[in-house]
Amino acid sequence: MKIKERFLTTGIGSLPYLDAEKGVREICSRFDIPFWPQLPKKGFKENMYVQFAEGLPGLVIDENKRKIFVDTTKDLSEGLGSIYEAYLAGDYKSLGLSREFAEGFYKFLELAGGFNPDYVKGQVIGPVSFGLSVVDEKGKSILYNDALKEGLIRLLEIKAGFQIEEFKKISSNVIIFIDEPYLTNFGSSFVSIERREVILMLNSLIDKIHSEGALSAIHCCGNTDWSLLAETEVDIINFDAYSYAEGLSLYPEEILKFLKRGGYLAWGIIPTSPAVIKETEETLFSRLSAEIDKLEKKKIPRDLLLTRSLITPSCGMGTLTQDLVDIIIKKLTLVSRQAKDRLR
Repeated sequence: MKIKERFLTTGIGSLPYLDAEKGVREICSRFDIPFWPQLPKKGFKENMYVQFAEGLPGLVIDENKRKIFVDTTKDLSEGLGSIYEAYLAGDYKSLGLSREFAEGFYKFLELAGGFNPDYVKGQVIGPVSFGLSVVDEKGKSILYNDALKEGLIRLLEIKAGFQIEEFKKISSNVIIFIDEPYLTNFGSSFVSIERREVILMLNSLIDKIHSEGALSAIHCCGNTDWSLLAETEVDIINFDAYSYAEGLSLYPEEILKFLKRGGYLAWGIIPTSPAVIKETEETLFSRLSAEIDKLEKKKIPRDLLLTRSLITPSCGMGTLTQDLVDIIIKKLTLVSRQAKDRLR
């Protein structure tokens, strides 16, 4: 599968809507690559970390205190066994996304086909961010529990496979974004994981996405070691180009190699903060154009950059006001149009 058009728009996942149908209709009518909305303002279970934790053995959800943890004092073997059985059988439904945790996903399945999209996008939390953010009863990240680490990776693969299976009923062109906000901490004392281990975990999920006939993407909304992402098998690197494009330009050789093997850059050039209000379509387009010029000066062919680029907001929009989201989407659409028309 290839993305043939230049500078198509898509979003990260979360939106501030309380009405799932309204969210889906907004997305399908305003984005080139529509996606199912995560709706954290609807309730705690729509929080990204909680949403994908459904099915973890020993999971405890405290909605009043707004926290989750895995109780490892319980026997987790049966729950882990269920994950592996479903994984090996290719049974994605039994541990896929449920309506209780992902209403926007089901509303998207119901309505998106009526818009005849060329592409559809789903998302799953990445294994690093998931494993670090979900803790056991003692507050220790479950990523450091070997049995749970392998189980959570398989569970995320199941949830990605489930989305692809359902999305193929709408469009043959499916993209799954892996959300990895915690990669901004890679290399710090906060994240004591080897580089190779991070790549192996990401590639395991990416390989599952590829095996189901979809494209994969990694979204990291802060700065990170972009050479690490380029070293994985991922198809699309999505980054906050408004605040951190300079960081990406530090790795020209790795980015060139990534693009030459068929990769795409998804430029998060529209800020998902009040900063967007002071920006115009022209200032944002100029910013995008200037960043592309910088990479070209570092010996990355311009044609490669222009033909292998998408445009997105810089991050998710679940905590914003609906008015601000409307401004962001409008400016995203206008900048995309400018890029398609003017960048040569």
